Amino acid sequence: MKKLLSLLFLVTFTTAIFSCQDEFCLDATTPNLIIRFYDKDTITKTKSIKLIVWANSKDTLYNGVTTDSLSIPLDTQNNNVTYHFSILDSENSQEDIDINYTIEDVFVSKACGYKSIFKEVNITTTNNDWLSTATPTSTFNITDQTKAHVKIFH
Repeated sequence: MKKLLSLLFLVTFTTAIFSCQDEFCLDATTPNLIIRFYDKDTITKTKSIKLIVWANSKDTLYNGVTTDSLSIPLDTQNNNVTYHFSILDSENSQEDIDINYTIEDVFVSKACGYKSIFKEVNITTTNNDWLSTATPTSTFNITDQTKAHVKIFH
């Protein structure tokens, strides 16, 4: 009897494991914009910076973080977002980065549902104080987060 119950449990457990394989989302979701900071004098060398980053009518995204790269979400309900970057402990250092794009929703799987990808992304910056340049200067697409999308030189 114990052998029969053990076998029944094993068959039920194995069936449950293999029949639920689509219940977990292992695919990537909506990608963020990846920004990498570089030294303006040595353009191949990354350079950390201590920033406060926020968007209009949103909470502060980063507050006093020292980093050479940031992952920034784009608004999936609108076709643009403006982020404000300010060097911590420095007055009048605000730079604005305006990001415009079109959104395309793509079906990933039954477990994951849809994700948004961003097409025709265009970035403009204020270049007021510490920000020297930002690349790319042409439009591009954001379909994943495997590498930096924008390089900022400071």
